[in-house]
Amino acid sequence: MRINAVGSIFKNNSVKFAKKSIANPVKYSNNNGLSNAYYPLINFTRNIKEHNSWGVRVQNGTQDTTVKLFTYPDAQSVNLIVQSNSDIEKNSRYPLENKGEGIFETQVPKSELNHGDLYRFEITKADGKTETVKDPYSFKQPTLLGASEVYDHSKYQWSDRDWFDSNNKNRISRLADNKNGLTPIDSALIYEINIATLTPDGNLESAKSELPKIKEMGFNSIEIMPVENTFSYNWGYDGVDKFAPSQYLGGPDKLKEFIDTAHNNGLNVIMDMVPNHLGPDGAQLQKTGPYMSGSTAWGEAFNYEGENSKYVRDYMVNAALNWVQNYHCDGLRLDMTKHMDSDITMQQIAAEMNAHFPDAFLIAEDGRSNMSVRGDDFWHDWWQPHDERVVNPLSAKESGSGVYFSEHNKKINDIEEGRVPLARLGFDSEWDFHFYHTITKLAYGEADLDGLERAIVDSGSRVKYSTSHDETGNLDGTRLVAKYMVPMLKLSEHVYLQQDDIKRANEYVDLKKNSGENVTFESALGVVKSQKVQQISMKLAQMVQTGRIDKYINANPKYFKEAVLDSLGIDEKSYITPLSVVNAFESSVRTYRAIEALKYFTPGPLMTFQGEDRLEMVKFNFFREFASIKDERYLYIQKGYPNGRSAYEQSKLGNISYSQEGKERMSQFQKLIMDLNEYKISNPASTVGEIVISDTVKHPQNPTIALHAIDKASKNETFVVSNFSNKDYPIYDIEFPKGVWREVINTNESVYGGDDSCLNPQEVLGYGNKKVKSKISLPARSTLIFVRSDKN
Repeated sequence: MRINAVGSIFKNNSVKFAKKSIANPVKYSNNNGLSNAYYPLINFTRNIKEHNSWGVRVQNGTQDTTVKLFTYPDAQSVNLIVQSNSDIEKNSRYPLENKGEGIFETQVPKSELNHGDLYRFEITKADGKTETVKDPYSFKQPTLLGASEVYDHSKYQWSDRDWFDSNNKNRISRLADNKNGLTPIDSALIYEINIATLTPDGNLESAKSELPKIKEMGFNSIEIMPVENTFSYNWGYDGVDKFAPSQYLGGPDKLKEFIDTAHNNGLNVIMDMVPNHLGPDGAQLQKTGPYMSGSTAWGEAFNYEGENSKYVRDYMVNAALNWVQNYHCDGLRLDMTKHMDSDITMQQIAAEMNAHFPDAFLIAEDGRSNMSVRGDDFWHDWWQPHDERVVNPLSAKESGSGVYFSEHNKKINDIEEGRVPLARLGFDSEWDFHFYHTITKLAYGEADLDGLERAIVDSGSRVKYSTSHDETGNLDGTRLVAKYMVPMLKLSEHVYLQQDDIKRANEYVDLKKNSGENVTFESALGVVKSQKVQQISMKLAQMVQTGRIDKYINANPKYFKEAVLDSLGIDEKSYITPLSVVNAFESSVRTYRAIEALKYFTPGPLMTFQGEDRLEMVKFNFFREFASIKDERYLYIQKGYPNGRSAYEQSKLGNISYSQEGKERMSQFQKLIMDLNEYKISNPASTVGEIVISDTVKHPQNPTIALHAIDKASKNETFVVSNFSNKDYPIYDIEFPKGVWREVINTNESVYGGDDSCLNPQEVLGYGNKKVKSKISLPARSTLIFVRSDKN
């Protein structure tokens, strides 16, 4: 059972904590325009009772309800307004006591306030004006701008008790080691899902049926795109109620059922949360107190380091703890942490999580680079692809015993003389942007083998992926195979723009100008054309997988030109034929198989976006219905297709009828992913191993690369050879490390959709000598994975 500083999450154990006083504020200048702000010294690792004291909370045992709100420090008064179930004119009013620093508290007996009751806060500001707002800590929000609902977390009866047993080898923990039997994050095989589009029904209840299938594919974790309450169905990154799961998806009880079911299917659950902004619709924190500090391109930004910011940092810390404590999540993924503009808040989240739920792991989507770490020393390293502070464990003082920080430079990118105040942000992993960009270039034919080796060597415990919701949906909504087809068909050279495209480019320039961005017409036209090209490629890929392309193969070429090419806007000089479309699709799939196998060879955690494990041709559009934006043309200008409800419906998995041949391709690709997952689990070198740089082989002229990974503890070794040329090599000379090597994955096998050319059924003898080469068969656009089979 999970044990932490509070005791079991299933029991209300009482634990005494040493009292830690908050030091007096200190004044300092940080060269960011806030030199007159006062920053309190930060005390990490607060008592869990303090974390659980905010908002409206039904207390176990007494069932009385405690009420606590942070608002403006100079507010005159705060009242809790409890809505009458029978008569709105008979609402009950409970005054809160002013405790100072903007904190107001009270307690309501169970006879007067219970689970399911509706309430709001009435805040009278210093100028006498009154705001009536929902609870910033609302656990259940029936309507976006309406009253909050009292929600007692203890009422749900969890069935995943066994999941938290200390010897559960399925559970991923940041405390995993060779003795406790838990699984380290390096072994995470993550399947990223969006609840709203995972099934035709688009809710948590229907999504439960997909969990056994995800497990059967060999994944051990799911990452849920945010479920924070929003105006309508969307990706989840426009949340405004940080503690309340979306009612559109099913609300808090259905989320608990879903996570319960995931654990009972042997799947870890990673919750995606958004700490850097609020969505544009339904936000009330600006009215509630000094929570916000301006706006971003996505919505309001949090006041993490300005005046009165201490309890704002606590607010986001408590939001993170909520998903682990109340929803049993095993880990968190924090969206675009660099846009938080507050490293101290990142570190505080890590410190509090480590202290209270030490086995819960944290993944950042950060993306900063060019920062190396050696102890507490910093220096510029313009070749370093990551900011190494992000995935750098906290010290003991930072992660349990409490420590004060008197300085912090808000300008996270303004690094003076190679030093910044924080050496460690304490996250366990982050999305590996560098790996993604490197293998993407490789797939498009840019064979930078030196860069690829560096990306693999430097990846470490970062999450590797070939695409995510961002790359799939942010620009054009198209799937990876369709994207790879673009250069193969030379679509960028042969798609012509029409008057509406020109109009949209001009509107795009104006739109960006109004938001403060200076975009030229030429660059806007490039965006419009890129989106159009990708959309066309996606339609061609869908024609292949649904079999609609077949009727054109033996027909008059004029028929294909008029019915397909002309309607899509492809000029007659393209020489694109139905057969060339099919060949491009097959070649793209072949490239994708090679990319995936190379990804799986790379040690550390991996991620696959929903549908990409089976060559889904359903688009994943950017979809969001706005209350604040009524002009649908605005959305079309941004993406090139209608947004809102239609984009959402198009994005649901299961809304395409595939041909028999298309289904066979999908099944074959699934077989590859299943075998790669099994390979990954069975070979520690592919999870916690290290790349033996001296054994790397690079043949730029082919282009071909080979890498060697070894786990010294288990003596497990793997060796990968990837050929990204269009040429088969029935006999290929290459230097293998010493030993006897058995081919376990060949992406050109017919069982995966290949043609079985250039397989290696026999064991390969490696000499470990650069002068003595081994001979293998190496197919075009393929990846071969070998495991050392002799005793070593």
